[in-house]
Amino acid sequence: MRVIKRSGESEEFDPKKTVNAMVRSGASDEEIKGIMEALEPQLYDGITTEEIYSMVRRMLQGRKAARYSLKKGILRLGPEGENFETYVSRLYRAEGYETKTRQFLNGRCIKHEVDVLMTRDQERVMVECKFHNYLGIKCTIQIALYVFARFLDVKEGSNIDRPILATNTRFSQDALQYGKCVGLELLGWNSPEGNGIEALAERHRLFPVTILDMRKSDQDILLDNHFILVNDVLDRAKDVRRLLSKESAESVIAQGNEILAC
Repeated sequence: MRVIKRSGESEEFDPKKTVNAMVRSGASDEEIKGIMEALEPQLYDGITTEEIYSMVRRMLQGRKAARYSLKKGILRLGPEGENFETYVSRLYRAEGYETKTRQFLNGRCIKHEVDVLMTRDQERVMVECKFHNYLGIKCTIQIALYVFARFLDVKEGSNIDRPILATNTRFSQDALQYGKCVGLELLGWNSPEGNGIEALAERHRLFPVTILDMRKSDQDILLDNHFILVNDVLDRAKDVRRLLSKESAESVIAQGNEILAC
């Protein structure tokens, strides 16, 4: 049976991908088994991955449904890229880096604005973030070439030790091959394999506020007031109650507590 991906490409249905996504959500083996059994008779040749996603999400409950929605939650940090840059910065801060966003650095030839500047153990790292508004779009070789060229300039001008290219989607095969060849570290969905952006989020329990179930208007209010993580909702609960209606605020806070409870 073939499925249609968000990019429009088709591929053979791989149930392991659906199972792995549910494992990351915190679903038990028994829950996963039940959902896969309920899902099987609803599948058909040519079904879209979006339809499969929606079916599974409806069968998951509460916290698990939210965490299953991590990829879409990161997507909803857009449409501009600044919230994603801040999210990436927070993930790396949890890895032990000191981070600053949107910094200007002198290159050998010109000045560059770098999305995230990180330091740890005297190492200086630049992170360039490429945010896509559609999940089916891959980060291409052209972007990788552009980022590495910028690194070569600021390497001399600002003593940058290594570059990272971060995205909320996946990388093309050429970009992966190029990154490995020149030493451009790539952070994306399941990239590096087993240690991608979703793995960092799970490891440090840093989920975007946009995985919470709320009205778009409430989501925009929180993002405009610099709520990037679910943790921010709990740490700044007083501000949430000031900004949102009582019903919306209590719902968002309750969801945050449930997601981070285990």
